[in-house]
Amino acid sequence: MAKFTKLLLALDLTPVSESLATRVSQMCADDIAGLHVVHVLTKGLHDPSVLSQSPCDSHAQRMLDHTALRVRELLQRAGLTVPSDRIFLVHGEPAFQIKRLAEQLEADLVIVGSHSKEDDWMQLPGATTNCVIQGASSDVMAVKV
Repeated sequence: MAKFTKLLLALDLTPVSESLATRVSQMCADDIAGLHVVHVLTKGLHDPSVLSQSPCDSHAQRMLDHTALRVRELLQRAGLTVPSDRIFLVHGEPAFQIKRLAEQLEADLVIVGSHSKEDDWMQLPGATTNCVIQGASSDVMAVKV
């Protein structure tokens, strides 16, 4: 099996994100040094003031600070130590931003949680996971959560 040097873990901060991060901690213990984490903020997606991240917009800054704190706490509970410069909070459409960042970082592996509906007998991946799988230039690991 190929050794992965740069991993990109995409977290959506839903209740199952912690189990995803814990599983990544267990499965990729040898590759954790190259772990990067991304969370895509979709709230305010269509509000230009949030997207511009103006330095005088205290609401947008509070939202970013609160989200960064939640991501760090989640990673800590999962046993993952990730430097701040490897945690990315971006605005936009999740699949697009995950693929963009993976390409920018030249990630070897993108790890996403795969949400499927309970009554889905085919267990198909969710829309974001499917879009990441379809368009990513790197390998993608979809972890069922």
